[in-house]
Amino acid sequence: MSNMPRTQLARSSVVGSTAVKIGFNKLKTKAKRPFLSDEKNSEAEENQLDAEAEMLFTAISKLRGTAIKLAQFLGMETEMLPERVRKELAKSYHQVPPLNRVLVAKVIEQELGQRPEVLFKSFDHNAMAAASLGQVHRAELHDGSVVAVKVQYPGIHLTIESDLKIIQKLAPSGMKFLPKHARPPRDVLDNAIDEVGARLQEETDYRLEARNTQWFKDNLKIDGVHVPNVFEEYCSDRVITTELLEGLHLDEWLATNPSQSKRNKVGQRLQSIFRESTTDLGRMHADPNPGNYLFQADGGVGLIDFGCVKTYSRQFVDNFPKLLKAMCEGDLEKTLVEYEAIGMHISADSDCDLEAAFKEFLDWMAIPFSTESFDFKQNSNYTSKAHEMMDFQRELPTFDKIQEDFIFFERTSYGLFKLYERLEANVKMREGWGMPAL
Repeated sequence: MSNMPRTQLARSSVVGSTAVKIGFNKLKTKAKRPFLSDEKNSEAEENQLDAEAEMLFTAISKLRGTAIKLAQFLGMETEMLPERVRKELAKSYHQVPPLNRVLVAKVIEQELGQRPEVLFKSFDHNAMAAASLGQVHRAELHDGSVVAVKVQYPGIHLTIESDLKIIQKLAPSGMKFLPKHARPPRDVLDNAIDEVGARLQEETDYRLEARNTQWFKDNLKIDGVHVPNVFEEYCSDRVITTELLEGLHLDEWLATNPSQSKRNKVGQRLQSIFRESTTDLGRMHADPNPGNYLFQADGGVGLIDFGCVKTYSRQFVDNFPKLLKAMCEGDLEKTLVEYEAIGMHISADSDCDLEAAFKEFLDWMAIPFSTESFDFKQNSNYTSKAHEMMDFQRELPTFDKIQEDFIFFERTSYGLFKLYERLEANVKMREGWGMPAL
């Protein structure tokens, strides 16, 4: 980790060399095909995917930062990528190779004034988890408190701008390799890249994350949902120390074969966090990748990593539940009125049949809210339909402006729906949105 590339040239070199290796690997497999049986060809293709997935993860681990954020997003996309590649990218949630112990001690001493052996009663130099911007170590304070110490990778904040320039250059050609329904329009792609960059810059400020964490600890009061305490005197711009919450990451928790009732309980708690954050608090934990949740044996949920938090406007908080209700009722006229109320309206030059254009989209949106509870096990393809809707929506009349709060809401809800599918949970989606009883 000490030789993490920081300049745009060095980071471009990692991207370029990885692309060459993957291309060579494909050619090698292709050259063998005429001489292999069908069974051997199938085995060769599987080996090729394994090798390419490993190459990708190795490159991403070197780059960290922006690259890992994108890997975390793609790791959730079961429809867009082969399962072998998706599983390798899913390691980016919390299994990136960690920083060496010498650099960890150096960062802590620079940021907090003393070496970890002095600051803490005990400090485990073996990282518990490592992801996009930093890694987490278990430690004990001198008063006996067991804590999680997150240490930011040295120089990672300097790489974000160069990464964005690389992505802006490579993304349009890279999108050609994705399925058609998964390719966003160029303006949407540029906005998404800018948004990732802005949020990543915020996430490198660990003092801001400490304030966010403490705010949610003080304000998010849901039974069975746990937010860690912050130990402010052990925090700085690049180090944050919080209470260590117990729990397993999603794959580990699912491997314990939890009962359906626990799956349902966990799904409902995640939905309660989302709904209450939106309608009651007006602030949302806006990074729903699985690595940011700890699942407990009794169905409790630990919510961690508050680097990406969205504060909603009053306009959005007051009007979004009305928009959702209108959508679920299939009322196009009211839906358009409520879109206007949150700051979005149809372009004036739209002359298509709005009812016909929106019907399929509104029908799809209403599905999880059309029953008392929605079974994500029986409807495991619900989010895959989202890609069809994305493709379909390009044919819809365009909005003059997409409200920023709406973008965050949609992104977070989509990530949570993917989690509910993985949990195979039955979730009461209507609860708390002000909808009438069925």
